[in-house]
Amino acid sequence: MSRSSLHILAWSTENQRYKLSTRGQQQQSFSLDEDEAWRGWLSQCVSFSFQGRYGNASVVKEARSRGAGYWYAYSTRGRRTGKCYLGPDSRVTLARLEEVAQSLAQTASPLHDFIPDEPSVTREATLAPSIEPLLATKLSPPHLPSTLVEREALHLRMEEALARPLVLLSASAGWGKTTLLSSWATQTARDVAWLTLDELDNDPTRFWSAVITALRSLLPDVGASALAMLRTPQPPRLSVIVTTLLNELNDLMRQAVFVFDDYHLIEEQAIHGSLLFFLEHLPQSLSLVLASRIDPPLPLARLRVRGQMSEFRDMDLRFQRDEVARFLVDSEGLPLSKSEVTALERRTEGWIAGLQLAALTLRQRSDHAAFVQNFTGSQRYILDYLQEEVMNQLPPPLQNFLLRSSILTRLNASLCEAVTAEPESRKMLATIERSNLFLIALDEERHWYRFHDLFREMLLTHLRASQPELVPTLHERATRWYEAQGALPEAIRHALAINDLSSAAELMEKAAESIWLAGGAKIVLDWIVLLPEAVLRQHLNLGLTAALHMLHKLFGAPEEYQSEALVKVEQIISRAERLLHDDKTNILSPAEREQLKRRVRLFYLWSYANKSILAGDIVQLSQQGQQMQDLAIEEEMLWQLVPLFVNVILSLNSITDFSFLMPMLLKARKLSEHEQKVYAFLRIGQWLAQLSYETGQLREARRIGLETLNLLEYEDIQALSIKGYIHLTLARIYWSWGQREEAQAQLQAALEHARTWQYLALNLDAHNLWLQFSLDESNVVDAEQALHVVEQNTQQQITGLYIPDMVSTRVRLWLAQGNIDSASDWAAQRIQTTNTYESALAWEEDLILARVYLSQQRYTGAQEILTALVNGAERGGRINKLAQALALQVVAFEGQNESEQAMQTTTRLLRLTEPEGYIRVYLDAGELMARVLQRLLAPEGSYARLILPPACITMAATLCATFEQGRIVEEPVSSAITHNTTSTQHTGYTSQGETYEPLSPQEQKVLHLLIEGKTYAEIAQTLIVSPNTVKTQVSSIYRKLNVSRRAEAIRAAQHLNLL
Repeated sequence: MSRSSLHILAWSTENQRYKLSTRGQQQQSFSLDEDEAWRGWLSQCVSFSFQGRYGNASVVKEARSRGAGYWYAYSTRGRRTGKCYLGPDSRVTLARLEEVAQSLAQTASPLHDFIPDEPSVTREATLAPSIEPLLATKLSPPHLPSTLVEREALHLRMEEALARPLVLLSASAGWGKTTLLSSWATQTARDVAWLTLDELDNDPTRFWSAVITALRSLLPDVGASALAMLRTPQPPRLSVIVTTLLNELNDLMRQAVFVFDDYHLIEEQAIHGSLLFFLEHLPQSLSLVLASRIDPPLPLARLRVRGQMSEFRDMDLRFQRDEVARFLVDSEGLPLSKSEVTALERRTEGWIAGLQLAALTLRQRSDHAAFVQNFTGSQRYILDYLQEEVMNQLPPPLQNFLLRSSILTRLNASLCEAVTAEPESRKMLATIERSNLFLIALDEERHWYRFHDLFREMLLTHLRASQPELVPTLHERATRWYEAQGALPEAIRHALAINDLSSAAELMEKAAESIWLAGGAKIVLDWIVLLPEAVLRQHLNLGLTAALHMLHKLFGAPEEYQSEALVKVEQIISRAERLLHDDKTNILSPAEREQLKRRVRLFYLWSYANKSILAGDIVQLSQQGQQMQDLAIEEEMLWQLVPLFVNVILSLNSITDFSFLMPMLLKARKLSEHEQKVYAFLRIGQWLAQLSYETGQLREARRIGLETLNLLEYEDIQALSIKGYIHLTLARIYWSWGQREEAQAQLQAALEHARTWQYLALNLDAHNLWLQFSLDESNVVDAEQALHVVEQNTQQQITGLYIPDMVSTRVRLWLAQGNIDSASDWAAQRIQTTNTYESALAWEEDLILARVYLSQQRYTGAQEILTALVNGAERGGRINKLAQALALQVVAFEGQNESEQAMQTTTRLLRLTEPEGYIRVYLDAGELMARVLQRLLAPEGSYARLILPPACITMAATLCATFEQGRIVEEPVSSAITHNTTSTQHTGYTSQGETYEPLSPQEQKVLHLLIEGKTYAEIAQTLIVSPNTVKTQVSSIYRKLNVSRRAEAIRAAQHLNLL
C-alpha cells in the first residue's frame, strides 16, 4: 500500500523522541510519557507515516458508518501488505505503535492482514492522500483566467435553459465551453455539482462512483447504497443502481445542476445507456449539463421533440463583436482599432481559441495591422502559427519543458519535475501561466493544471516528430511517479501508452489486490487480456487469480450477465493452458508449473460442477467436488474455497453423509482467522451455520450465524451475499423452534438483502423458503406468489445454493389447495425412487409421495416409503429430515390404529428433537400427532413417560398446550431451559398472575417502545443498536412474558403493571 504521507512521525535516536514533520517541516516532538500532547495531535489527524525504532507502518483512520472510526496500521513488503487493527483514538499510544510496527515487520511475509480476499466495502482511507488533490480537481470547475470576459447574456440563457432536464453544450475545441460553465457556476444561485471526465472514467463503476462523489458536494450522505452496489461482488444492473441513487436524490430541496465536462471522452455504451436512464428519471430539482466536443450517443431528436433539452452550439458560444473588443482591448490591453477588432472577429468567426492566440501574438508584435491582415483564424493555421510564431520564440529551456510535459493530461510541479527532469518545474508552470500559454489552473491553490487541448495536441505532435526516442522515457518516468504515489491505474495507462507491457503487468500485480477489494475484477481481467503471450507467461498466476475472482463474482448471476465475462475467463484459461504446454524456455520452475496446472484443472472442474448444479446431477457433482478437493489441498485460502464451495452445495442438496466436510471447514476457518482473511472467515462461517442446521445442531448454527452477522456489522460490510444467507439460516432455525414472527423477520431481511444488492441466487433461495413457510401454514395465496417467482428464476438457469424441488413443491401446493385429484394423479404415476438416497430432490419427492398417501389414508404404502426415508436420513446424519420422516411415521401408525408403534416413534422423536428445541415438525404433523402426545401424557402413557427424560415430558406437555391453544410458542422448549425442572411449571405470565422472569433495564426500554408502536428499525435507531439486537431483545421479552406477539406482550405488561 504505497502512500505519500502528509505527516511523518519518526523516532530520533539522537534526541530519544518521536519527531513529527508535516510536508517536510518539523512541527513538534513527543516522548512516550507525553500523553496529552500526543492525543491532542492525534485527534486532529486522519493518517500519518510511522517510522519507529523497530519497524515502519502507514497509519490510517478508517471511517465507519457509526462512530468516529478506527485506526489501522499497514506495512508493505514487496507485493504483500500487512494490516493490523489499532482501535479508537484512546488505544493508539506510541508504545502500541511500536509494538504493531514490529509485529508487521515480522509478519508482512507471508501476508498477515485483515483485508478481505473478495470485495466488501472500499474504505475512503484506501485512497492515497497524495492523489486526493488530483481527484479534487475533477470535482470542481477550473480556475477562471484573469482575462475572463463576463458573458451575462449566455449566463441568462443558461438559467433559462435549465428549466429543462438536459442542457447540451456541443462544440469543437476552443469555443469556451468549460470557461462559460465555470464562470456561470460561480455566479448562479443554484447548487452545482461538477465532474471533469477523463479516459479512465469509461468504466461504469468508476464513472458512477465519481458521480456519487460529486453529488456529495450537494448531499453529503447521498449514494451510500448505490456506491456499495457498485462495489458488490456481483453488481446489479446499472438501472438498479441508478434507481437507488435517484431515490436518494429526492431529498434535494434546492434547485441543483450536475455538470459533466469533457463528456466526449466517454465511449462506453453502458455508461451512455445508464446516463439516459438517469436523465429520464431525474427529480424536478436536478438538471444535467453535458459539455462535449461531439454530440453524445443519446436520443437527442426525441429529447428535442419532447422539449427535454436545451442546446448551445458553436454559433451560440462564439464571441460577439462587443465581446471580442472587451477581450482584446479591455482584458488584454491591446491598442486595436475598431476595424482591427472587426477583422479579427470576422476571421476567427468568434472562435475563442483563435482570439486567444491572436492576443498572445499581438502582445509580442508592434505591427498589429499587418498581423491582422495575414491572420486567417483556421485551426490548421492556428496550430502552425503556434509552432512557428509562439514556440520558436520561447527560450529553449521553456520549449523543452512544454514538449516533455505534453504527455501528461494533468500537471503539477512534482510530477513535471519527475517527467521533465526540470528542477525548477514550479517556476516554469508559474511562468507559463503568467504568459497565458494555454495553461489552465485546476484549483485555487494552483497545485494542478492542464494544457488547453489544442495546445497540448500541437505540443505532442511536435514532440513525436522532433524527439520520438524521448517519448518512451517520458512515459516511463510518469509511470514511476504515479506508482510511487499509489495511483496505479494512471501508472498502468502510461505503461500501456508506450507498449511497455512487462511494466504494465508488474503494476497490474501490485494494483490487483486493491482493485479486487473494490469489486474491480473485470478491470484487471480487461488489462490481462491485452498482454501478449511472452508477458502473460510471466504473470499467469495473476491472470488465473483474476479469473477466479471473476467467477466468485458471477456465481448466481443469470446467463446473460455471465456471458461476456465468461468469454474473457475462458480466454485467459485457454491461453494459460497453451503457454504451459509451449513453455520451451523453462521460465517456470517445476513447482510453479504444477501449481498452474492444478489451477487450470480447478477452473475446468468448476465449470463442469456449475453445469452439474444446473442439471441437479448430485452423483457427478460429488465426483467433481472430490477431485477439486484433492487439487486444492496445498493451495492458498482463496483457491481452497472453490472445492469447499462445491462440496457445500453438494451437502445441501444431497442426504449423503458429509461429516468429512465439517472438520475441513473448521480447519479452513481457523486458518483464515490465523491469516486474518476476513472474506474467507465470513464465507466459511455462513457454510458452517447452514450445515450445522442440516445436521440438527440448531443452537450451534444460531451461534455461528449471529457471530458472523456481528462481524459483518463490525466490519461495516453490507454488500456480500453472506449476510443474506445467514438471515435465511436463522429464519429456518426460528421456524423450527416455532418462532414464527422472528423467522419471518429473518426471511424478510434476506429478501430485502437480495433485492437491494440484486443477488438473484439469494433471491431464488429466499423465495423458495417463503414458499415452504407458506405451505407449512396452508397460506395458499402467498405460496402461489412465491412459486411463481421461484419458477421464473429457475427458468433463467440461476444456480442458487439450494436446488429447488419444483415437483414436490407443486404437489404440496395442490394438497394445501385441497386439489387431491391432481396430487393423486401425480402419485399414481410416481414410483418410489429408491431405498438408498443420494439426491435431496429424490428424498423430498418421496416425502411428498408419502404425504399424498397419508391424505388418501393409504397408510401401509406411506409406511414403506417413510421407513426408507428414515433410513436414508439417518445414514446421512440429516436430523432435520429424520425428524420430518419420523413425524409422518407417527401419523401413519396412528392412522392405522397401531398405537404402540405410534407411541414408540413419538418417544424416539422427542429424544431426537428436545435437546435442540424443535417445535414446528410436530405442528406440521397435525391432529394425529396431537392425539399421540395427549395419550403419552395420559395414564395409559405411563410406560413411555418412565423411559423419557423429564425434559421430553415437559416438551410434550408444552406441545399439547400449543395444539389446544392453536398457536405457536415463541421460544424453543429445550434441555437448556428444562433439564433442571422436574415438573411442567413455568414462570411466564398467565391470567392467574403467576410470576415472571424480570426484564433487564434495556428490555424495559424496548418494551415501552414496542407498546408505542415503533418498528424494529425505529427502536434500533432510538436506542443506537442494530436491528438484530432489537430482535434478540424482543424474543427475550416474549419468552419471559410467555407470549408470542406484540399485542399479547402489551396485555401482559398491563396485567403485570410493567408500564
